Amino acid sequence: MAGHDARYVEITTRLRSVRSFCDFLSQGGTVRVALSDGGPYNDITAVLLERNRREAEALARTRRYLYPDLADEEVAPPLYSHH
Repeated sequence: MAGHDARYVEITTRLRSVRSFCDFLSQGGTVRVALSDGGPYNDITAVLLERNRREAEALARTRRYLYPDLADEEVAPPLYSHH
């Protein structure tokens, strides 16, 4: 990861996370929420999938714009901070 600035790593990590969530939803994962305590659960999977796909596209565009030489490169963040 040496040589990559923190913003690139942050964008790439977020992009990977959003894409993974989209994969989960696309492969049958579901998300249901209740609008109130004790209320019925509503399936919001399609809404979340669309929202996250748009976010992934926006993150990919931002990364290509800010880092044109690195846009397709994947960076694995460190597992633990150095605190």
